[in-house]
Amino acid sequence: MESDDIPLTATAERLESAMDRMQEAHFFLHGLEEYYHAADPFRWHLNAFLRALKEVPQLTAMALQNVAGFPAWYRPRREALATDPLIRHLAEQRDYVVHRGMLKPSSSAMLGITRGRGIKLGMGVPLDPMIDSDSAMRRFVEAIKTNGDFLGVLLPDDSTIPCIERHWGLPEFPKANLVDLCADAWIKVAGLLRDVYEWTGVELSEPGLSCRHDSAQLRLRVYPREKLAAGDYRGYRLPPPEPPAA
Repeated sequence: MESDDIPLTATAERLESAMDRMQEAHFFLHGLEEYYHAADPFRWHLNAFLRALKEVPQLTAMALQNVAGFPAWYRPRREALATDPLIRHLAEQRDYVVHRGMLKPSSSAMLGITRGRGIKLGMGVPLDPMIDSDSAMRRFVEAIKTNGDFLGVLLPDDSTIPCIERHWGLPEFPKANLVDLCADAWIKVAGLLRDVYEWTGVELSEPGLSCRHDSAQLRLRVYPREKLAAGDYRGYRLPPPEPPAA
């Protein structure tokens, strides 16, 4: 049987590799959340995410290239995705990692105190993308012991807790958090793959990421004062706030 004679619904089976790569990108997206405050694992998961995401449209094209009508239908949709500013820039970053060198996202932080959500009082500083948040807190505490604790980070206060609110980003999208950008890109690529499945006669649900952590909670890492005083600089993420009672 010629490939052009295969029923459209059967061609969906050829998309297994593309779907697997889509799920792989999803896995690495959650790795970005898990290792948000660990510099090296964060960057390594970002590299893997960029590679997996870029390969989805390529694998899709290869899978159905011999199916009658598909290349003509797919080409303008793939080109529209490729020219999206975010998708184009992330693809360029992937190419840089694969062919040229190490990708270092922009990194900054607010160091100070929190009441559980966001910074109550803090100081913004650039933060080396090669430095973990825990190491940054250790250096910060050492500095305030010498220069003075004007933020009250180590002063007894049961209503606040020392913290770092970290921001990973890309210079081309200065206001956006990098994990949010990756999530937006994942949705865009997943949307194209969903359209391809629909073209083959297979209906998939609208792509979504309800499994994601809250970005504000993700960025915040806290450090109990008694641990800092004992030289323990291992922070942790606060649990999300309890939903209001019904």
